[in-house]
Amino acid sequence: MPVRYKGWGISTKVINGKLWLRWQHPNENFPRYGCPVSEEGLEVTINHVKFLINLANKLEEEVKNKGLRRR
Repeated sequence: MPVRYKGWGISTKVINGKLWLRWQHPNENFPRYGCPVSEEGLEVTINHVKFLINLANKLEEEVKNKGLRRR
C-alpha cells in the first residue's frame, strides 16, 4: 500500500535488484514516475520526490490560475 503525500501515492519497488521509489499523480491510476534510491539513502530520495511533487503541484496551480490548457 503506498503512502500519501499531498494526495500523491508514493511506493517502493525492487527493479533489477535495486530499490526504487515510484509516485503517482492523484488523477492517474498507476505510478508514472520513479527513481532509484540514491546512495545518500532513502530519506534523501524521499525528500527529492517530495520536492518534485511540490513542484508539479505548483506548476499545475500556475497553469490553472493562468487559464492555460494542454493542446
